[in-house]
Amino acid sequence: MKNKVVSLDEKKVFPSALERFIQTCGFDLDRKKHQRMMQMAYDVRENGLDGIDIKAVVSYYGPEVFRGGKIEAEGQEIQCNYFSQMPEGAVEGVYFYVLTVGECLFPSEEQIMDFLYADIWGTSYVDAGITELKHGFLENDLKDRFPERELYLSEEFGPGYFGMPVIESKKFMNLLDADLIDVWVKDSGLMIPQKTCTGLYLVLNRNDIKADVACMQCRGNSAGCKFCAIRAEMEKAEEK
Repeated sequence: MKNKVVSLDEKKVFPSALERFIQTCGFDLDRKKHQRMMQMAYDVRENGLDGIDIKAVVSYYGPEVFRGGKIEAEGQEIQCNYFSQMPEGAVEGVYFYVLTVGECLFPSEEQIMDFLYADIWGTSYVDAGITELKHGFLENDLKDRFPERELYLSEEFGPGYFGMPVIESKKFMNLLDADLIDVWVKDSGLMIPQKTCTGLYLVLNRNDIKADVACMQCRGNSAGCKFCAIRAEMEKAEEK
């Protein structure tokens, strides 16, 4: 499967996006002030709903692209320190994706709260869309691809996660035909529309490979995970 376009239903994604929106804003909807602010946010969403169009492009590659703690596919080499922690033979494949929600439009840039709420809605839809893509399309495709095997999807890896530089998004765009969903990337690695995300999931034959939160938020260590001070402290704690 290469460059499969997947469309996600906004109505299906909305409950998760709403939950993320409320959490990001820190709203307590038992308070009248926050109820009024939430109504303003609902109005922004309604006004900008036509701009929200959740689509993704997905490509699958077999285990041959993962070797020596890095991915090599279509002439693109993608490295991530955390890949070195993958046990030999644990990776059975790789799903690459790029997902965009378009833009949550708002009537006037003069209304600073409209701008803020529209931005938070966009981010919330991106995060919720990625979750829906993983637990919907990708997991179903995995079952169809390997009907007699028990396989698992890893955490999400990608530019900005696990110490992978944001500029690496250019390599992802070279692997994926993002033009199919009207996405392009700047020289800096910034993707347009801004409410766009790209990444990958490893297909694993083990369900005990889990990353710590500190690893997900890592900014990268040129010496690699083996010399990570945080990881050393966690290992000491586990020994106790």
